[in-house]
Amino acid sequence: MLKHHFWQRTMLETLLMLSLAAILGMICQHITGFLLLSTALLLLWYIYNLHKLSAWVWQQNTLYPPSSIGSFDIIFYGLHKRQKRIRDKQKELAEIIKRFRYGAESIPDALLLTNKEGGIEWCNKIAQYQLYIHWPGDKGQNIINLIRHPEFAAYMKKKDFSAPLTLFFNHKNYVEFRIIPYIDEHWIIIVRDVDQLYLAEKQRHDFFTNASHELRTPLTVVKGYLDMLTDDLISTDKQAQIFTSMQGQIARMESLVEQILTLSHIENSPIKHQLQPVNIPEMLHKIKHNVKQIYTNYQFTFHIDDTLQVMAHKDQLYSVVSNLIYNAIKHTPDNTHITVCWQKVATGAYFSVTDTGSGIAMHHLHRLTERFYQVDNARTYSKNSSGLGLAIVKHALLNHANTKLEIKSELGRGSYFAFTLPLQYLLTVKET
Repeated sequence: MLKHHFWQRTMLETLLMLSLAAILGMICQHITGFLLLSTALLLLWYIYNLHKLSAWVWQQNTLYPPSSIGSFDIIFYGLHKRQKRIRDKQKELAEIIKRFRYGAESIPDALLLTNKEGGIEWCNKIAQYQLYIHWPGDKGQNIINLIRHPEFAAYMKKKDFSAPLTLFFNHKNYVEFRIIPYIDEHWIIIVRDVDQLYLAEKQRHDFFTNASHELRTPLTVVKGYLDMLTDDLISTDKQAQIFTSMQGQIARMESLVEQILTLSHIENSPIKHQLQPVNIPEMLHKIKHNVKQIYTNYQFTFHIDDTLQVMAHKDQLYSVVSNLIYNAIKHTPDNTHITVCWQKVATGAYFSVTDTGSGIAMHHLHRLTERFYQVDNARTYSKNSSGLGLAIVKHALLNHANTKLEIKSELGRGSYFAFTLPLQYLLTVKET
């Protein structure tokens, strides 16, 4: 539209200028001279406006083109409109890039954009932190030079990215590399920390391996006795002893299955809607009565604050205190002195079990709450221990505001297990 206006105005300006020059030339009887003069003036006008346009394009830093009159006003106006459209497009593209970068930074994984040779063209901040990339200093560097791992280098050179690559990165954690083709032979590299997933899978595998082993052992014993009874290899006078042993193995399996179900229930059940007043002193007095009646070859001391009650999950808290007390009995020799304490402290409700047994070596302490982990398999098996007690304690406490189990032990001097429920779980005298 403006193009047609420009040519129309240019022709009109030229005709008017030449017509005026012709009229003045006829009046002054110098038509040729006036026509040449008008042509020269038109040429100078065009040169002047072209000079303004050239100065604006190459020298001035202003956003808007110069102003003029006549046909050049249309040119300058057209340039102004085109530049405005370009600026609007640039703003739109800048906003898209800004949103992309914000989105890329909010993703919890490391993101990198590389060319087909592996040169890094962009990465988010998580990639800089996780992969130790110094940005923008490492821009253009080949990613193989920054991630120095033979398996990763082979993975990149092979260029078969149908399956992700998982590596133990920098001797710290497991990471997964997933590479996706991008436009113009570029690659998007997504790096995800899968350490927790890997460890969870490993724990799941270990759990089923250990559970099957623990169940297989008593089953093997029972099967062996049954085969012997079937083949009449056991005399009548020893059958009563064999049946007692089989009942013990069956009881062991029942106990193991019950503890597995308890642990599974604790791990998967939400606790916030199951809190209720729990009379821990009453619970401890019952346990005290039972252990003193059954385990007469142990010495027990109970320090119980009878006014200290809490809001908690009753069954889970019972599992915690009973497991800690009975664990002290199972894993210590006869005549051990076991002290149980339930007291109010500045930070909340404090519970501890201390024994004067043989103690536990330091390198075992950090693994005691793992499922099926046992320090002395022979001794714990003879006392019907499954290795799940402290795992149950750990997860039950985590359900109560992530309370941590404190463990201390010294060989030859005994062990100490304790936790403190936060003040938010304590009941006042009025509430009790």
